[in-house]
Amino acid sequence: MKRYIARILFSIFFAILILSFYSYSEDMKSFRIATTTSIYDSGFLDFVAPEFEKKSNIKLSFLSVGSGQAVRIFKNGDADGIIIHEKSFLDDLKKQKLIQKYTPFVSNQFILVGPKSKKDLFKKVKSIHAAFLIIKDRNLKFVSRADNSATYIRELEIWKLAKTEPDFKGYIKSGQGMGMSLNLANEKEAFILTDEATFYKMKDKLDRLDIVYQNPGEEILSNTYYFAFSPGKTKLAFFEMFLKSKEFKRLVASFNQKYFKKEIYRAAK
Repeated sequence: MKRYIARILFSIFFAILILSFYSYSEDMKSFRIATTTSIYDSGFLDFVAPEFEKKSNIKLSFLSVGSGQAVRIFKNGDADGIIIHEKSFLDDLKKQKLIQKYTPFVSNQFILVGPKSKKDLFKKVKSIHAAFLIIKDRNLKFVSRADNSATYIRELEIWKLAKTEPDFKGYIKSGQGMGMSLNLANEKEAFILTDEATFYKMKDKLDRLDIVYQNPGEEILSNTYYFAFSPGKTKLAFFEMFLKSKEFKRLVASFNQKYFKKEIYRAAK
């Protein structure tokens, strides 16, 4: 009888030990995500991540840099996942088998903003590259990220579409993220290509700037964000699933309503 009771007590002790181990392990799940500055500076990630963390017991920390630098950080193994809006970078990561796939989860639009006093110059403009040509031909100030970010890559694509180079005196290279570059454009009363979410989120501080050109139907101005993770970090598949969930779509709508009062971010279908 004593031996039987001893076996029962040992079994209970072992079960408690196992449960304690798993509980401790769950507490320790933490992952680093290298992310582009634009979606981070808009406050979007800090809005949705806590809801995911509460349900999954997985903690996410974000390293906010340009897309090019985010790729370097991810390649070096200093981040477990990556959020960027330059698809070609993700295709390269996939070819190198550093990721298995990438998932589009939210989008907005690129827009051209600039000094309010110059807004009338763009009233009859029909394309973004025509707007760029007006800025160059009049030698107006233009702030470029110039940091190998997706926004900078898109800017260069527009200059190429305009069949010209940004080789005018008013061209200013910031080498900074989206938020810092918008502040510089406001200070200099310069034009800048930005995503609309970051602009609207910072609009109260950008008293000298306004939207001078936008066109949701222009393909080159579409701006989609993607998430991918290292194949060895399988727990991040839960975050990928979350980004495709109905709850995530509800959070996107809540973020739009709270900060913009209209649809700026659009959840992927």
